[in-house]
Amino acid sequence: MTDFQKLFKQYWQLGILTAIAIVLLTMISAISGDGRQVGSSYSIAANGYNAWYQMMIDRGIEIHRWRKSFPQLTTIPRYQKGITLIQVQPQLERFSITNQQQQWVIQGNTLIVLGVTAPAMEIPFKTELESSQGAVRIETTRRFGSDITTRELEKDISKQIVLGDRSGSVITQFNLEKGRIIIATTPYLAANAYQDIRANYELLAELVTKDRQQVLVDEYIHGYIDFRSEKRLRQRDRKSVIDPKTGDIKTDDDVNGGDAWNYLASTPLIIVFLNLGLGLLVLIWQQNRRFGKIVIPKSPEIDNGEAYIQALGGVLHQANSSEFVLQQIGKASQLSWQQKLGLGKERLVESQALITAWENQTRLPTDNLRFVLQLMSESRRIAPDKLTTWLTKIREIDRHLGL
Repeated sequence: MTDFQKLFKQYWQLGILTAIAIVLLTMISAISGDGRQVGSSYSIAANGYNAWYQMMIDRGIEIHRWRKSFPQLTTIPRYQKGITLIQVQPQLERFSITNQQQQWVIQGNTLIVLGVTAPAMEIPFKTELESSQGAVRIETTRRFGSDITTRELEKDISKQIVLGDRSGSVITQFNLEKGRIIIATTPYLAANAYQDIRANYELLAELVTKDRQQVLVDEYIHGYIDFRSEKRLRQRDRKSVIDPKTGDIKTDDDVNGGDAWNYLASTPLIIVFLNLGLGLLVLIWQQNRRFGKIVIPKSPEIDNGEAYIQALGGVLHQANSSEFVLQQIGKASQLSWQQKLGLGKERLVESQALITAWENQTRLPTDNLRFVLQLMSESRRIAPDKLTTWLTKIREIDRHLGL
C-alpha cells in the first residue's frame, strides 16, 4: 500500500468518525433541549406552552409571538396601548420591573409574568386551589406573602390575590392606573403537562383576555430572536407585520427575506456547522502539522552488528545450544574479571586463583563466582531457567567490579 493510499484511508476513517459524532451530538442536543425552552409556545415538551397557545388560536383570540426585546415593543405605536404581554420565565426570577415597563403598563397595558420566585412554605407540593374556572392544580410550595414588595412600583397601586390559600398567594395582581401587572410563583400554570386539567388553561385564558386586548407571547426570553430587527433597534416607525402561518410578529423586510447567516444562527442547523468546525480542528490536531506537503519520516538505520547478534541468539535459542553460550560468554567474562583483578588477560588462570583474588580485593562472598565457574568447567547443556540464572550472576559480578 502506497503512502497516499494509507493517508487516504486514514482521512476516510476519521471522516466517518466525525460524521457519527456530529449525528450523535445533534440527537443528544435535540433530546436534551435548551433550558430556555421552558415555557416557550414553540415547545411541545411537558414544560412548554404550545398546547395552550394553539387552544387560544383555535378560539379566535388575537394572540401572536413576540421575538424582539421589550424596548422595541415600546417604540412601535400600535403596541404602546391595548396590549397584554405574557412572559413565562425559563427559570424562577426575582420580581423586578423597570421604569420603562411601568410606564408601558400605566398607559393601559397588561404584563403577566409566570415564574417569580417566592419563599417556600411547609405545605404539600401538589395542591388543588379553587378559582373562578374550577380546581386549579399547583405543584409548588412557594407562596407570595402579604408583605410582597412593591417598592419598585411607582404611582398609586392596589393589590389583589387572584389565586391562593392560607399560606399565601400563587397569583397576585397589581393595578397601576389603567394597566395591570400579574405575577405567579409557578411557570407551569398552563404547561403542556396540564392539558387534561382544563381549569389551569381556562384560568390563564381568562387573565389574558379579561381586558379584550391583543395578546403577545414573549419568545425573546426563550432565545427566539429577530436578528435583523435587533440591528435596527434605534430606527423608528418600522412597519411590523404578522406571519399568517406561525403568528410571529416580524418587520416587513423580515417576511420578504433576510440574512442567511442570521437564519442559520437562529435554527438548530448552527449546531451542525459548529460540529463540522470541531471535526476540522480535530483533523488538524490528529495530523499534528499545518496544511502543506506531506513529509514521510525516514526509516531508522539498521545496526548490522546488533542485527547479527540478535539473529545468532535466535538460532542458538532454537538449537538449545547452551554449552556454546557457556563457553563463549564465560571465557570473555573471565578474561575481563582477571584484568580487573590484576591477573592479566593473556590466558585463563585457574579458577581457585581467580576466586582468591576476588576474595582478597572485594571482600565479598564468592558464591556467585563459584557458581559461574563451575558451570563453565562442566561445558554441558543446561536448562533455559538455569542458563538465565547463570547470566544474571555474571551481570552481578560485572556490577561489583564496575564493568
